[in-house]
Amino acid sequence: MVKASRTQVSLRCMATRWRKFSIWLGWQWGRRSAKLQKANWLATTVIAAGVFTVVVGISTGTGLQNAIQKKVENFHGTVQIRGYNQGSTTEAQPFNWPASKNAQIRTALSSENIELVSASYKAGMVNHRTQLEGALLMGVSTLPENFSQHLVRGSVPDWEKNQTSTEVWISTVLAAKLQVDCDSTFEMYFSRDPQSLPTLRYFQVAGIYETGLAEWDAQTIFCNESQIQRLNRWEEDEHQALLIFMKEALTEEQRQDLEMVIPLELSILTARDDHSQLYQWLDLFDTNTWLLGIILTLVAAFNAAVVIFIRIIERKSSIAILRTMGFSSKQLMASILTLFSRSILTGMAIGNALAFMLLLLQDQYAWLSLDPATYYVKSVRVAWNWGEFILANGLIFISVLGSAVLPVKILSKILPTQVLRMQ
Repeated sequence: MVKASRTQVSLRCMATRWRKFSIWLGWQWGRRSAKLQKANWLATTVIAAGVFTVVVGISTGTGLQNAIQKKVENFHGTVQIRGYNQGSTTEAQPFNWPASKNAQIRTALSSENIELVSASYKAGMVNHRTQLEGALLMGVSTLPENFSQHLVRGSVPDWEKNQTSTEVWISTVLAAKLQVDCDSTFEMYFSRDPQSLPTLRYFQVAGIYETGLAEWDAQTIFCNESQIQRLNRWEEDEHQALLIFMKEALTEEQRQDLEMVIPLELSILTARDDHSQLYQWLDLFDTNTWLLGIILTLVAAFNAAVVIFIRIIERKSSIAILRTMGFSSKQLMASILTLFSRSILTGMAIGNALAFMLLLLQDQYAWLSLDPATYYVKSVRVAWNWGEFILANGLIFISVLGSAVLPVKILSKILPTQVLRMQ
């Protein structure tokens, strides 16, 4: 019994040494082989290209999504409180919400670091000299802090102190069409009801803004909400929407707490709810990035299988000798996979290094530009999403290495005597 147990221990130790030897042998093959350059660099290049494309795609796709979402929320608000199932247009029915109730919202959201802005809308026709354009007058109680970053020239009017102010913000698009600039005055016609004549109001341009959002820039003029309230003969506490600006996205718990403090006839709507088509377009970026990554991974995996055949054929004499010495199929597989893992790790290192270098340069200097009319931003945006970077690298490594298992199994069936007889 003692001799048997000693033999078992000896065999286990020998198996462990053979396993370590097979890994060491594969690593040495990859380091010392003189005929591997073409096959090795082919595999390395394909893997590096795949990693580079996926990492850059994830970063720029997420960055563009975040930039557009943030820009939309700058004007829409993180969430809006409006009448149930009513759009943020002139058709929305007004609801009563005095400013004194804003404290309830701050308490429900457990934060004082939020901005609350009431808003109303009124469609009309702008007339200046010989130009006549349709526009949407958006009245706000005060210009949100985020609006100031879109100011091209002019000033920010203080509508909270001057409730009768006729100063407005107009977009660069409308300013060019109407041929107006800061301090210019234009007239605007509104219809209260079909039976009455249009109402005329005069406004003075205090600032000119540019968002890059075509839907806003083509028609929206910002004014003091009191102007719309007087046009519609509403009370001071009547609004069509309440805009809530938050630093972070609204959580489900915060939504539930907020629903407890607002009337039942009001609903909570996010930018995704109001601009579903835009967000569906943004979601396609993720789909396209992962689809491209899958295609490149499949190409790299196929290339891996071909390279494995080349590697084994190149080492067929050494493999035959090792098999005659008792090298098992599992140990042979460990050696070949270790040999090929050098190409995988090198390719991944090169791909990641090039990708992060490009992303860092773009993040600092924004030298890759975009058409704002199509992509809503002027340059490619970068997001450092490390969790997705690690996940993508891990999936590529496993997929490419896994594709090498099948050819190794097939070629391990070759008899050593056949190989040695051919030498």
